[in-house]
Amino acid sequence: MSAAQLLLRRLLERAGGAGETGYVLLIDGEGLEDLPAQLPTPKAVYGVHRVASELGLRHLLWKAKGAPLIAVMPEDVARRIQGAPDLLRRAMDQRVHALSANDLLEVVLGVRVVGADAPHIRQLAIDNVDRLGLAMSHRTLPTVVDRRLLTELLVDVSVGEQVRTRSPAQLLAAWVQEPPRWSANVSQLVRDAMPSLHGDEGRLLAWALAEPDARLRDLVVHGAVLTVEAAELPKPAWGPLWKAATEPPIEMDRRILRRTAARLAEETLSLLGDGGADLLTAADRVGRGSLTPPLLQTSRVLPLAFSDRCHALAQQAASGKAISAADISWLSSHRAARINRADLAVLESMARISRYLDQPFSPKADVLDQVRGYQRGGAFVDLAMLQLRRALASSVHHHAEANQLLAACRERRDRENRHFAETLARGYEAALHRDGLTPLHRIWKRTVAPLWQGEPGARLFLVVLDGCSYPVFLELLYALAQDSAFPIGIKPDAGGRVHGLPALSPLPTITSHARGAIFLGELPSDPLVAETVFRDQDEAKTDKARFNQNAALGSRSRRLFLKGDLADGGQGLFSALKDESCSVVGVVFNAVDDQIGSSNTGATVKISPEDITAFKPALSVALESRRRVLITADHGHSPYVDKSLRAGNGKTPRYTALGKHDAAPEGFIEIDVAGLGGPPERRAFAWRSGAYLGGPQVGFHGGCGLEEVVVPLAWIERDGLHADEPAWWYGRGTLAELSVPAAPVQPPIVTPLPSDEVPAKPKAQLSLFNPADRAGSLPLPAALIEKLSVDERSILVLLRENGSARASELAERLKKNPVRLNGLMRALRRTLHAEGHVLFSDEVLPSGETMYRYEPKPKDQGAR
Repeated sequence: MSAAQLLLRRLLERAGGAGETGYVLLIDGEGLEDLPAQLPTPKAVYGVHRVASELGLRHLLWKAKGAPLIAVMPEDVARRIQGAPDLLRRAMDQRVHALSANDLLEVVLGVRVVGADAPHIRQLAIDNVDRLGLAMSHRTLPTVVDRRLLTELLVDVSVGEQVRTRSPAQLLAAWVQEPPRWSANVSQLVRDAMPSLHGDEGRLLAWALAEPDARLRDLVVHGAVLTVEAAELPKPAWGPLWKAATEPPIEMDRRILRRTAARLAEETLSLLGDGGADLLTAADRVGRGSLTPPLLQTSRVLPLAFSDRCHALAQQAASGKAISAADISWLSSHRAARINRADLAVLESMARISRYLDQPFSPKADVLDQVRGYQRGGAFVDLAMLQLRRALASSVHHHAEANQLLAACRERRDRENRHFAETLARGYEAALHRDGLTPLHRIWKRTVAPLWQGEPGARLFLVVLDGCSYPVFLELLYALAQDSAFPIGIKPDAGGRVHGLPALSPLPTITSHARGAIFLGELPSDPLVAETVFRDQDEAKTDKARFNQNAALGSRSRRLFLKGDLADGGQGLFSALKDESCSVVGVVFNAVDDQIGSSNTGATVKISPEDITAFKPALSVALESRRRVLITADHGHSPYVDKSLRAGNGKTPRYTALGKHDAAPEGFIEIDVAGLGGPPERRAFAWRSGAYLGGPQVGFHGGCGLEEVVVPLAWIERDGLHADEPAWWYGRGTLAELSVPAAPVQPPIVTPLPSDEVPAKPKAQLSLFNPADRAGSLPLPAALIEKLSVDERSILVLLRENGSARASELAERLKKNPVRLNGLMRALRRTLHAEGHVLFSDEVLPSGETMYRYEPKPKDQGAR
């Protein structure tokens, strides 16, 4: 049976039922486009006719001669016929009938409809009747379609399901970029549906959609301003939301409104990302004009708050006060952190340096303690300074403060270097061969020999990173350990600590001397060769010859790969590592030394494992071939600072020969190496970081600074870890906490006599986490509060403090089953009603969950 037939039968029922004679007058409308010629009923067969005029109707009735019929006519004809009493008096029910929207929808949807009473809903229902039927076919058929369900269906067919399925923040993010252009009926429909679809956030969206071009932006802008942490805010900060709080459709307590608007704006800006920059700029303008700077800095959303806090922290560090890890955590969690990554990187490095400087300087007398102190502290602050210089290269802010901090850190490091240099000057040979330290020429005897004593057949892979200082090694090691596919690092010791072995490069810390010590196994007695000459002419010949002469290797087979041998991408090296007949494989990677030798002083040393040809693959191949991997460097380097540290002319930047009566240059110290570093002569070595002779370059070496002499030395293995950071790296202090020594309890001078008095029961301390302890703030008589259970008190306090809460939220807070919570709420409502109190209402959300809303009493509202 067609829709038109169903509608005509509905009409006959409304007109009094079918009869053997009579006619029915009907206004044409939606659903009557395809009329049947006849409508059979149990009593008669009705003819169905369209008429276009009053005369046509009279002619039709004359021809019918009393036979039952239905006359369908346009609305203007029906108006004229209503002025003809004779026609109306003889018609069934004596009137011209019109089918309502509910009738039409009931026929199409196949279920009773009671919600199409509003004009805009009626019109939209008629316009979208076919699509409503299709949408209803995808749902479980309800008993009745009420106003709420009909509204949801109309929203789906009018603007799409995204209004119902997306979160309020997702909707606002889309609409603020492209405000919706809907008809008046559709706009009214969506605004009516928002509160029931999305709760409190839906109320705000309904308000904004009334004037989408202005209010959508206002909702985000002023919502962002409301994120500041303050009990009260001036009206300009609220903007139009202040007045809207008391008007439909919002009508919310301003405290609830503020929380809702702030949360909605924050989530929306997170979804917009860089696309919300103009909104944040507008919010900054509002905040600057309505809030004080200290108050503005508490916002986790406004970019101005982020920049102000960064500026304050940078000045704090420059003035000598440490930046805590909590401050950096606050900046990192700020909404503007993503668009201000460069400034955040600057502050993170400044914070680490400031915390390092906050530690007391306590020089150690023993050279081993000094080396370990540098490995576990000084090298990390050198790395932080390196990272700060990189971060400053990408930022336009905080340069003055950062330079002050860098100067203070270099001064601190110079004190450590000076102390270390003086220790070497008092006895270089004893310091170099100190037990517990490994000078480079003793690697084979002190580090490798114990391995071969326990594992005589162990095959070795020795990796030498030319010019790699300890800070650069830490960075490389961290990158290797973070590789999820093949993590490489240092194995923790028995105490769970991850540190490299303390090792020293011999003075002067230059390539020809230090690398010769590694491969020869002894300090070479050859003349010191300038690096450029050694690299260009003698490197391949001398290093390989010394490696073959190394007596510590005995008869073990060996191969050494230098820079020229890696021109094939390391294929020869990989083959040697897989060769089980080759006991020792050595390789030199020159990537770091090549960078520091450059004259591009505007750049800093930055290198990753992937930047070094064959480095990372060689480690993987060696470990997969079950070789033990030992990594070290021939020397470190001191980075270039500026030309003010140039100490004069010279062929070598960090050491120089002294005449009989010559004084050491500024920043240099004379050390007697006792023939352990080239031909015997007076030499001065640079201890000050960045001091140099001759021309500038990215990094210098040859001196006696900790960053040059202390070299990395570590056994590397699969699934190893990167080196342990010092406590101040992540913000924890290293100072021991002051503790008051426990003193024995002194007995009283006079023993008190026993008393018959019952001591008063001490007052229980309030819990900071149990809301029931704050039930005294509820506007209820004390006797009634005593009758309530702990859970009931907690629920009322939570509703009063938060304004509203979902059943799942309350159940989670009370550690209860959500199904049992609804029963608890009904019992609580009955208890309050019996005493004449109503403190909350409930509303079922589209998801089926119950939302409880606090209903304050007039007295309670005044207290707020």
